[in-house]
Amino acid sequence: MLKQKFDIIFVVLTYRNTEDLKDFINSVRERVKDTYNIIVVNSYYDDSSYNEFYSIAMENDCDFLNVENKGYGYGNNRGIEFAKANYEFKFLIVSNPDIEIINFSIKDLEGLEDCIIAPQIKTLTGKNQNPHYYLKSELIEWLNYCGCVKDNMKLVYIGIIINKLYRVINLLIDRYLKIKRRKIYAAHGSFVIFGYNALNKLGTVYDERIFLYCEENHLARLALEKSITTYMVPTIKVLHKEDGSVGLENINSFNYIRESFIIYYENWRKKKYKEM
Repeated sequence: MLKQKFDIIFVVLTYRNTEDLKDFINSVRERVKDTYNIIVVNSYYDDSSYNEFYSIAMENDCDFLNVENKGYGYGNNRGIEFAKANYEFKFLIVSNPDIEIINFSIKDLEGLEDCIIAPQIKTLTGKNQNPHYYLKSELIEWLNYCGCVKDNMKLVYIGIIINKLYRVINLLIDRYLKIKRRKIYAAHGSFVIFGYNALNKLGTVYDERIFLYCEENHLARLALEKSITTYMVPTIKVLHKEDGSVGLENINSFNYIRESFIIYYENWRKKKYKEM
């Protein structure tokens, strides 16, 4: 059977908060002029939210998948698998539902089918979230790992501050030089664009042992291992409203970050030693 063709496939993982999804779909409808399809992947919470997510998806001609709540990587991997099995496309975007698209054109992605692309992502307070990392830093990762193992937030914050300072300086330089495409190490996870060829080369995109957070670190290391380049393309712009579904849960985010980073770091450290 011939697969339906689209320029863009969106995979949107949802959990509890239905208002975010409505706003996301509206922004795609208003700002994306290329052919597209949206796959809504629902991490099941309860029957009430399931029924509402299903209704929103059907009313807006989206595909709907319901999966167990096994985390960010698990849900998005199922959505990517569904997209590859059912459609032909040029680019696939993994997006949080709490995203509003501000500016998007597939023309800005020409020649990047073999790459991962990071747009400009700004928060409601105006903070830039991309690039997540300009360069791979063993020092920052080591500080984060030590802080997580020792349950010491000070070490983690030192690593965060070093990365933020480097990012702010380089963003200013890029803006001054009017750079349209910039090679970076890691893209922020809230809105990631995959060229079709890059997606196939990556294989399984996310580590399903990681429930939440640190998916950027894993993806960056996987892309490095597979010789896939990540570019920042600031002409594509999105607004990240942040903390939609997670904010509904009264959780200690650091516990998730700590657990996820330890899994990430130790997994890739083992791989590194095996290759030596």
